[in-house]
Amino acid sequence: MVGDECGRLEAIRGSGLWQTPPEAAFDRIVDLARTLCQAPVALFSLIDRDSQWFKARSGTVQDGSSRTDSICTLVVEQVGPLVIPDTHLDPRVARRATVTGPMSVRAYAGVPVVTPDGYALGTLCVIDHRPRPFTPEQVESLTQLAEVLSGELERRAVQVQLERLSLTDALTGLPNRAQLREYLRQSAQRVTLSGERVALALLDLDGFKVINDSLGHQTGDVLLQQVATRLREALSSSDLVARMGGDEFALVLTDVRGIGSVERVLTRLRYAMERPFTVGGRDLPASFSAGVSLYPDDGVDAEEMLARADTAMYRAKRAGLGWAFFNALHDSRSASDLELLSALHHAGERGELLAYFQPVVHANDYSPAGCEALVRWQRSGQLISPADFIPLAERSGQIHQLGEFMLRAATREIQRGRLRRVAVNVSPLEFDQPGYVQRVSDILNESGIDPDRLVLEITESSLLDADRSRAVLRDLRALGVQLALDDFGTGYSSLSALSSLPVQHLKIDRSFVQGVGQDGETGVRSLEVVRAIVTLGRALGLNTVAEGVETPMQAALLREVGCTYLQGFHFGRPAPLA
Repeated sequence: MVGDECGRLEAIRGSGLWQTPPEAAFDRIVDLARTLCQAPVALFSLIDRDSQWFKARSGTVQDGSSRTDSICTLVVEQVGPLVIPDTHLDPRVARRATVTGPMSVRAYAGVPVVTPDGYALGTLCVIDHRPRPFTPEQVESLTQLAEVLSGELERRAVQVQLERLSLTDALTGLPNRAQLREYLRQSAQRVTLSGERVALALLDLDGFKVINDSLGHQTGDVLLQQVATRLREALSSSDLVARMGGDEFALVLTDVRGIGSVERVLTRLRYAMERPFTVGGRDLPASFSAGVSLYPDDGVDAEEMLARADTAMYRAKRAGLGWAFFNALHDSRSASDLELLSALHHAGERGELLAYFQPVVHANDYSPAGCEALVRWQRSGQLISPADFIPLAERSGQIHQLGEFMLRAATREIQRGRLRRVAVNVSPLEFDQPGYVQRVSDILNESGIDPDRLVLEITESSLLDADRSRAVLRDLRALGVQLALDDFGTGYSSLSALSSLPVQHLKIDRSFVQGVGQDGETGVRSLEVVRAIVTLGRALGLNTVAEGVETPMQAALLREVGCTYLQGFHFGRPAPLA
């Protein structure tokens, strides 16, 4: 882009190439240019504000020059090819040090290397030490090779952008949980020898749910964005603020000498939050409760520090303390949780995670219809209850790894022909994570299965942000998978919302099914509730799945009211495939 030098220099910095080690991909292109043009020297150079640096070179030991001595700068300025058969005869370059000095450039041919946005980062050029012409065919070869370089730069730019997005919270632009973990790890390494500490503080906004529910999710989102900005502005440049999800933020504070250092920062944040936030003409208050853990006092890795800060935060919230530091005496109940969390972190690599499958049958004749996949953890020969490790996984972020494990297990068994259709549970945290649809798509492509044979079970609590959740569901449905609304009747779905969701199945929660078949009013009411849900499902063109069927009488009654599918211990307990 001619004339926008500031944009061009920014593009160079954004390329991530400046002053980086040699790379075979670029070296091969430079060698090929040298061969095709029959020249002793070929260069891929980048032109910065004051200097030229050779990212790849062949035939010279020089690694750059000043920009004023560079011939390539003319190519960048005109964003077009430049051929000089004899530099001694060209007054633009005859006195430049690259001509008169050790590089001894006597003949030159160069073409710009241009980004997709039109910025010329530098050149691909060939040099000879004697006067000579360059044929149109040779200049065309250089141009084509420069286009290859440009294509590689574009690919890298996309990769950098994807990496940035994968490490950034989409709503606030803050680092996300993944980036926080990496920053925490690097910070801990830096202070290990200095004797200082790193503090991790988890902040949970007080009363945010009331604002979100009463004023709407759009207002809640704007409030979160403003909170993120104010937190970022109140911290020093060496500290990090990240969004963990929902209304929870995290701080990593470096150069901490003790508790007093952390309390001073938290006090500053509390004062910064006292000024109301203006959203849609309303002044909204926002305060926080925080839990703090210190490295190395309270944890040896990010998972342990997160778990202990989380424990302290809930203690602070319950007691109305404002903030609390992890204390082994107060938080001793969490010791077993911490040990379990650490073991869960390594369960996948140790082969301890298992996929169990529970049958789902057609209600009309009890014939097999498919299975639901359920994660199990076998540690030291014993099964750990999902009630013990699933909440830990959700609070620590490990639920994403568990979810991916189950998706891969389900698609693998379908691909092997062992199961016809499999339903997989999706945690609200997975559903809310940017990139979830792409991850499902990648796993489907890897397995090669018919997407219609995979059912994703989404809980009603995943649908609090109606607009976003509807868009995610549509994207998932576009992949060809089937969608089920899990635990229907226990959450937040309204009839208007349900009618617009691209789901194919309603799963009737077991709490409604367990009373079916009982004597007296309880049995009658439970059956009528199920009948109402079935009628609703039929009106919306949805299949209904009754969970928790444990007796022949329940199965018969549920079939009678028109359920499409049945699932429960009566038809089989969750078990690994034989």
